[in-house]
Amino acid sequence: MDSNDIVAPFVLKTYQMVNDPSLDAFIRWGPGNNSFVVVEPLEFSQRLLPAYFKHSNFSSFVRQLNTYGFRKVDPDRWEFASEWFLRGQTQLLKNIGRKRQTQTRNSTRIDEDEEQDDMATEIARLKEDQKALEQELVGMNKRLEATERRPEQMMALLNKVAEDPEILPRMIVDQNQRSKRLADRKRQRILNPLLSSSPEDTPCMSWPPSTATNDGHAVNSGGYSPEPEVRPAPEYPFSLLGGGF
Repeated sequence: MDSNDIVAPFVLKTYQMVNDPSLDAFIRWGPGNNSFVVVEPLEFSQRLLPAYFKHSNFSSFVRQLNTYGFRKVDPDRWEFASEWFLRGQTQLLKNIGRKRQTQTRNSTRIDEDEEQDDMATEIARLKEDQKALEQELVGMNKRLEATERRPEQMMALLNKVAEDPEILPRMIVDQNQRSKRLADRKRQRILNPLLSSSPEDTPCMSWPPSTATNDGHAVNSGGYSPEPEVRPAPEYPFSLLGGGF
């Protein structure tokens, strides 16, 4: 057999990996069948490289591709191509050989720089993905803790009800009374602007105006006594389920 017909072992093994449909999850042909894509570099390095090349160094695999004239054709993914590396055209693989030493000295330095840039970009992307996953995990843990506390809170409520069956009606009444008082105060502020003014802005005076009687006592000109101050009912001494009832 002519030595020119011998296919380099690296090229042949790479073709076998790319052309194996069972490995498409890791490495497969590109859309035009004139390139190949490493889909999952990490899984590819851990599973396939040791089986075919006795190592798990993805950077070393990329350097070998550069040595045999393959070029990276897509900046956003690990896609490589060679004019002699075509699907179903195994007779062309013999044309793929190592670059001459004089040609590779300058190109190797450029390829290594490009490879380092690509690896740095990939590492930065992986770090961002990891940070997003960590934040999502923190949120999931908080939601899980809240869910785990809910049965305890429900049991606490049931225990309180068992000890004092009247607790729920009283709390409902208290809540309704507080809501009614707040609504009354809001209505009074709307009807009487003086009640909503601050002490600094409002002169000290009573409403309605008072007039003096013969005995020296002041009475309201409107003929009625002012309403006594409404004091809020005391809050119930405990809250349930973390935020009251």
